[in-house]
Amino acid sequence: MILLTWSFFTLQAQDRIAVERHLKKLTSNSFAGRGYVNNGDAKAAKYIAKQFKKYQLETINGSYFQNYSFGINTFPNPISLSINQQELVAGTDFVVGASSISTIGDFEVKYLPLSEEDKKSDLSKTFLVGNKSHKEFLKANIYQAKGFLYLEEKQPIWSVYSGRDTSSYIVLKVNDEILKDSVRSLSLNVESLYQSDYQTQNVWGFVEGKKHKDSIIIIGAHYDHLGMMGQVMYRGANDNASGTVMVMDLAKYFSQAENKPDYSIVFALFSGEEAGLMGSTYMVENFPYDLRKVKMMINLDMIATGSAGITVVNGKTVARVFNRMEEVNNENSYLKEVKARGESCNSDHCPFYEKGIDAVFIYTRGPEATAYHIPEDHYQSLPLTEFDDLFLLLRDIIKE
Repeated sequence: MILLTWSFFTLQAQDRIAVERHLKKLTSNSFAGRGYVNNGDAKAAKYIAKQFKKYQLETINGSYFQNYSFGINTFPNPISLSINQQELVAGTDFVVGASSISTIGDFEVKYLPLSEEDKKSDLSKTFLVGNKSHKEFLKANIYQAKGFLYLEEKQPIWSVYSGRDTSSYIVLKVNDEILKDSVRSLSLNVESLYQSDYQTQNVWGFVEGKKHKDSIIIIGAHYDHLGMMGQVMYRGANDNASGTVMVMDLAKYFSQAENKPDYSIVFALFSGEEAGLMGSTYMVENFPYDLRKVKMMINLDMIATGSAGITVVNGKTVARVFNRMEEVNNENSYLKEVKARGESCNSDHCPFYEKGIDAVFIYTRGPEATAYHIPEDHYQSLPLTEFDDLFLLLRDIIKE
C-alpha cells in the first residue's frame, strides 16, 4: 500500500512538472504571444503537434494540422506615442485599435463634443479626444478625423477582434490616469501590415474509444493569443495557455492503454479565437466525422485560478452535461462550486453549440489572477489553484 501511494504521487508530480514546462514554453519569447507576427501561432502549433505525436495520438485526415486562412491586421514594428511631449509606454499606458492604419507624425487634437465651428473645419489631420460615451463618433467617423483617442480609467486592454479588416483611421486607447494635463498634442509612430490571406492551422488528434468507436467527445481550447503589438508581447498565460495545456494533459492521459476511453475523443486546439472564433468555426464547418455522432463538446478557456470554483457557460441549457458535472464534483469535493451560466457565444464552444451539439465552456473563478488582455498575463502570474482538481473532474466526466 505504501509503495502504491508513493507511485501515485510520483506520477502526479511528474504530470505537474510537464504541465508547468508546457506553460512556460508556450508563453516564452520564442512563440511571440502565439499570434500573427513572426508566425507565433504556427510555432506553437508545431510544438503542440510534437506532443500529440509523442503521446501517439492518431492523426485526423493524415495530419495533426487542419490548415485554413483569414485576413488579419498586424503591427510588426515598434510603435510609439507621446502626448504633450510625454512619452507613453505601449501596452501599459496605451494600445492601438486592431483595425488601425499606419500613422506617423505630429497631430493637433480636439475634444468631443465638437463646437459648431469645429464641425465645419477640416479634421483630416486632427485627433478627436473622448471617452466611452463618444463611441458613436468612431463607428461612422462622420467628421473624417485622422484618428480617435479614447481616455480610459485604467490600463487599457488590447483585442485583435476588429483586426480582420482595416479602417480609414487610427484608434488609440490611453490610460487617463498617467496624463499630467489635458491632451493638447500628440506624436505618433504606428505601422500596420494587413495580411489578407494569413495561413494558420488548428491542431487536432484522435483517440479511438473501446466500446463506442463511432461516438465522439470533443475536448477543445484555443491555443492562440494576441501576439505582438509592436514591441509589446501579449503572452496569454491564463488566456489561454492554461486551457491548451489542460487539453494536452488530458490527451496524454487518455492516450495511454490503461486509460483508453469508452467513447472516441477528438482533442482540438484552435487558432484564431481572438480574431473571432475563426478556428472553431472552420473546424465545425469542415469536421471529418458525422456531427450527429458528437455526444459532447467541452471547451476550456482561462482555467488558471479556481479558488471560487468554475463556471459552466451553457450549463443552464445543456443540463445533461452540467448536472453530471455537479454530481461528480459533489461526490468527490474537487472544486468549491460548479456554477451554471446561460448561453453565450464568447468562446470556441459556440460554433459547435450552434450546430446542435451539447457544447459547454468552462472557466475558473478566483481573485488570484485577474490579468486579461494585458502584458501582465504571463507565466509568473499563474497560480494554477485548482488545475489538478479540474483535471480530475474532467477525467471522470469523460470516462463516463
